[in-house]
Amino acid sequence: MNLAYRLVGVGLWLLFLLIVPRRQWRALYPTLLFTALLAIVADLLGVVYGQWEYIGPTTGGLSLWSDLGFAPPQGGLAVYISKRYPRWTWLNWFFWIGANGLGEWLFVQWGLIRYHQWTTFKASLFYIPFFALIYLQERWWRLEG
Repeated sequence: MNLAYRLVGVGLWLLFLLIVPRRQWRALYPTLLFTALLAIVADLLGVVYGQWEYIGPTTGGLSLWSDLGFAPPQGGLAVYISKRYPRWTWLNWFFWIGANGLGEWLFVQWGLIRYHQWTTFKASLFYIPFFALIYLQERWWRLEG
């Protein structure tokens, strides 16, 4: 099942590269970096405080596939789609929140993540502030730039 990490990570980056026009990649670099950092910090807190553990490939207990392979292209896609289709902004952000909750549930079912004090419901709720911070970072960056 470690193949699932690789397939999802490569798939998300391919999706990002195919959907987002190349001329707009540079504008999304701050979002990609922020999302990766946010994912690493969230995972550090979750692992250190015994909320969950990764069974798949880890580095110091962290899943770098999740933090660098999943999170950045999702943050980049969420921001890009939000800008491209402003009428669908709320639906877009809720899609990413739901997709992450579902993805985490699947990874638990496949035995790649083990919950200790965490649940799929908590994970789904967690993705609300996670994606809200990405949204706020993007707005702040746009105002500063």
